Amino acid sequence: MRGDATQSTRAAELAQYVSLTIAIAGLQFGWSVETGFGTPYLLSLGLRKSLVSLVWLAGPLSGLIMQPLVGILSDKSTSRFGRRRPFIVGSTVCTVLCLCVIGWTRQITGGHETLTIWLAVVAFYFMDFAINCLQASLRAIIVDVLPASRQDAGTAWASRMIGVGNVTGYLMGFLDLVHLLPFLGSTHMQVLTTIASTVLGVTVAITCYFTPEKPLVRPPTEANDSLEAFRALFTSLRSLPLVIKRTFRIQLFAWIGWFPFLFYGTTYVADLYVAAHSTDGGSEAETMERGTRAGSLAMFVHALASLASSLILPMFTYSAAVGLPQQQPGPRSLSVLSNIKRVLDGIRARLMVSLPTMWAMSLVIFSLAMLLTLVTSTVFVASMILAICGISWAVAMWVPFSIIGETIRGVASLPYESQMHAAPASGDYVQLSNNDIPMEVIDDHGLGQDADPQPVPPSTEMSAGTILGIHNVFIVIPQFITAFASSLIFAMFEHIQGSGKAGGQHAQQIALVMSLGGLSAAVAAYLSWKLRSQS
Repeated sequence: MRGDATQSTRAAELAQYVSLTIAIAGLQFGWSVETGFGTPYLLSLGLRKSLVSLVWLAGPLSGLIMQPLVGILSDKSTSRFGRRRPFIVGSTVCTVLCLCVIGWTRQITGGHETLTIWLAVVAFYFMDFAINCLQASLRAIIVDVLPASRQDAGTAWASRMIGVGNVTGYLMGFLDLVHLLPFLGSTHMQVLTTIASTVLGVTVAITCYFTPEKPLVRPPTEANDSLEAFRALFTSLRSLPLVIKRTFRIQLFAWIGWFPFLFYGTTYVADLYVAAHSTDGGSEAETMERGTRAGSLAMFVHALASLASSLILPMFTYSAAVGLPQQQPGPRSLSVLSNIKRVLDGIRARLMVSLPTMWAMSLVIFSLAMLLTLVTSTVFVASMILAICGISWAVAMWVPFSIIGETIRGVASLPYESQMHAAPASGDYVQLSNNDIPMEVIDDHGLGQDADPQPVPPSTEMSAGTILGIHNVFIVIPQFITAFASSLIFAMFEHIQGSGKAGGQHAQQIALVMSLGGLSAAVAAYLSWKLRSQS
């Protein structure tokens, strides 16, 4: 009887994880459409290459502005639909509209070239702002809904959904969508944006329908001072738990390494391909097109490796809220399968590591991979390097959010009078105990939700949305640093060697930028190892 109840609870938890995070898969699919096909589409409209980079400034600008802003506003929202749901629905509608405009820009403007370019650029900018709003809200609702003991599992599922969205998005690049789905549009971009809009709408609807939120009721004595909320954004860093501060510092150095990989990984493989096949006799355009497909294939393998890692690695980690699981000795079973399972569980228990340790290990792998680009000259090896980085990418999309989420929920679960002491003076990675912190109790359906409105405690004024918004600032700042530094490096080589054509020289320049990012990732690995050693 108890076994049936346990199975029922596990099934309910699994259903909650899927419904809570599936919208992230839809969001990532839409994001992959923009990043994977946006540049060729803008060039096809007639936008000059020198101006395309200005369009992609929308990403860091929107992340720097929207995520902290949405975090503060949603934290203080008293909507009867919940704190996050209105922002999720509103940003989804805006994203879908922008995708439709992008797919049918020429038809909307009647073919006027200048107007077509401007409309497409404006649509991309609005979509970046909407996507950042949606991302902030979807990440925050995971922290809101799940107790500290389940934050790690929730963010691991979010990482898996990111992998699903990436794999699906990159797969679209290999399919002749116009031939397969002619009723969705007459161009590849029209079919893509139609599919992306549909997927995003359906996945967000699932998350909103099956994820109950607790409406926030502000105590009568608390004024709704919006100006004070914005001031809190700039002063809140001083009051953050030191675990979160140190996590932000690690992210700063880690993402200085990640952005060169994300910006130039496909181009790096493509340039190596061009260098290896420049004497094959084909035209330069055909060779470059094959090189681009080789780069896209490498990123597709990277996405597959990331998805596989997101499924496997969480089984070998434990969070601070739960602690290292203890294997309970039991009677030997006559069943061969049961004995094999018991042996495998024992091996897994010996291999389990903490979240900071897993993060440090993944950053070491990523750092070494980026340094190897300096001595890589073949497409196959370069593709394998990108694939290996999929392991580290899965961890990057999971572990830091788990640490932040369980820290937020661990502090929020304490009695009000104890929260002021929740951040340790030494900045240790706190071992949160189920005996010390009253965790949210799972109800009969395993959802752990109470629809009754609860007043917001004054001591939890800076909650998930604000903290995750500040966290995103430490991800966005490296993008500006990377863009500025890489531009200087490329300009220096252009001055010395000339602009030249795609090929071996370009690949070496990109490898230099990526290796510098690898050195920054090594610093992040050291800092995350220190975070681990303080547990």
